[in-house]
Amino acid sequence: MKSISTPIRFALIGYGRVAPTHTDAIGELREDGRLVAVCDLNPEALAKGISGTQAKGYTDLGDMLTDPNIDVVSICTPSGLHAEHGKQAARAGKHVLVEKPMDVSLDAAQSLIDCCKENGVELFCVFQNRLNTTLQLVKSAIDAGRFGKIYAVNSTVIWKRTQDYYDSADWRGTQAMDGGAFLNQGVHFVDAMRFLCGEVTEVKSMLGTLARDIESEDTGSALFRFENGTLGNIFVTMLGQKDQEGSITLLGEKGTVRIGGTALNQIEQWDFQEPNEEQDALAQNADYHTQSLYGFGHRIYYRQVTDYLQGNGPHPTGGADGIKSLGLVRRIYGDHFA
Repeated sequence: MKSISTPIRFALIGYGRVAPTHTDAIGELREDGRLVAVCDLNPEALAKGISGTQAKGYTDLGDMLTDPNIDVVSICTPSGLHAEHGKQAARAGKHVLVEKPMDVSLDAAQSLIDCCKENGVELFCVFQNRLNTTLQLVKSAIDAGRFGKIYAVNSTVIWKRTQDYYDSADWRGTQAMDGGAFLNQGVHFVDAMRFLCGEVTEVKSMLGTLARDIESEDTGSALFRFENGTLGNIFVTMLGQKDQEGSITLLGEKGTVRIGGTALNQIEQWDFQEPNEEQDALAQNADYHTQSLYGFGHRIYYRQVTDYLQGNGPHPTGGADGIKSLGLVRRIYGDHFA
């Protein structure tokens, strides 16, 4: 890939709930990145997207993609449109950055990977929790062998999504455009479990729509058997009284760690048989406060994308990882939403 000179010029499709996190992350790039265009069908959303910027506003994606002054298109539309919008950008010769999940279906996700390859553009898939200081530190401990054999991993996600949240847009909670608790919210934690423990050979699940009037699940549990023998389980619900918990606990032969808070932002337990002075000191200061469940990983991710496109760093998480995490969620769904 030919490197791009600065600033990297970003365009954004869909100015909804997560989009301000993207525009803030682009702003943090300073002279290395710039938001040059925003596209949204809703005039009010579009006005918010370009407010305080020099970005052009578009209500037609095709018009925006004809602009030669766009390097990367960031896709923040409903999940069921991710692949289609990504393919349109790829065919226009733009690099593609897509929010989680890549799409709601594996076939669509694979078609996006294929289209990007055919058109010689890069595909970047956001899983910002991998970049948390807490999760990065745990991954370092795993790589250093401090856990020995990891026996089990557990994730618990108790967040609040009211009926008003689902009613705020007609695509929310639908199987075609959104998915439910696992595909929309829990996918972050499914991906984090893969990131820490590897690939999964066996999945068993139980899902339910217990309180919300939606097509997909608002609550569910799944059991995993990883290739390395680790057993895992994950519980996800959107029926909490508040955004209460987003945690992962690893139980190993020589150590136990629990990352908690609302979004993997606190190290609540850090116990190992053998000390590691550097890592143990970092664990004392790895916590961070965030008022957003998105955390600060998008800023780091956009920096990684920019560095890569400038020829100064490795490729961030892309299609290969994105489709594997989507595939694991689809295995959790199994025949529940066939």
